[in-house]
Amino acid sequence: MTRRVTSVLAIAAFLAGGWSVAAQPDDQALAGLLGSAAAYVRGYEERFSVLVAEERYVQEIRRPDNNPVAGNLTRNNPGGGFSANGGVRKRAVLRSDFLLVRLGSGAGWMPFRDTFDVNGDRVIDRSDRLAKLFIEPSDASFESAARIMADSTRYNLGSMTRTVNIPTLALMFLHPTVRERFAFVRDGEETLDGRLAWRIEYHETARPALIKTTRGRDLPASGRLWIEAATGVVLKTTMTAADPLVRALITTTYRRDAALDLWVPSRMEDYYKADSEVDEVTGIATYTNYRTFTVATDLVLRRPQPQ
Repeated sequence: MTRRVTSVLAIAAFLAGGWSVAAQPDDQALAGLLGSAAAYVRGYEERFSVLVAEERYVQEIRRPDNNPVAGNLTRNNPGGGFSANGGVRKRAVLRSDFLLVRLGSGAGWMPFRDTFDVNGDRVIDRSDRLAKLFIEPSDASFESAARIMADSTRYNLGSMTRTVNIPTLALMFLHPTVRERFAFVRDGEETLDGRLAWRIEYHETARPALIKTTRGRDLPASGRLWIEAATGVVLKTTMTAADPLVRALITTTYRRDAALDLWVPSRMEDYYKADSEVDEVTGIATYTNYRTFTVATDLVLRRPQPQ
């Protein structure tokens, strides 16, 4: 089967700026909180040149119960059609180095993943090779890291090639470079781990969308942000990118790393479903062993250009 439906994050759009402006929030308090959150995101990227974590990522292909399964011929279901034989079809445990790399002051950051272990088998010798590319940067650092990232995607389960499984993806939407592409609405309050947060709904209104399929269809992003009212710290995010043919959902929760004095992704849960397929793909990633590196000079990478 060809990988007909894919989800690809247009990082180029995030970096380029210059997009049409969405409506600004009318609520003065909401506008103030979004301003605090934007300042938090700008401060977040200034705290490091390279942020590295170890990611443990459990992926499963699941078949929901009581779904139509073409060609599923069994003694109890000789004609195919509906089957109650749901559950996990395949499971993989991936361990990777996950990096966030600053692209220069005010330019945001780029995520990279380097998978070194699949189901307990080493697929490469772990050597922090991604981090080394940026700790001692060269003109080829970005291209080399992009090749490593692309190679790591082949270990993802399912027929849907995807690059949106990035824990900080929705956090990027608050960055001043792209925040005006979205409309924001307050959706109440919630307490998370003893911290009072405003729950904010967002919808991408500008086009072209930041997330597309490889065939160029827009997948507008929407979701929720849990932002601490007193500080602008982002505690939790959800993001949905969908059209009638494909759906992706990513939820990230953050925790404060005391050693780094930085809020970092703690857990990412993701879900993918193509309309043309019976099975769905789910994942749970957890992040440990955070460390930061500061490079003597700003990393100036050759940025991808918007298509």
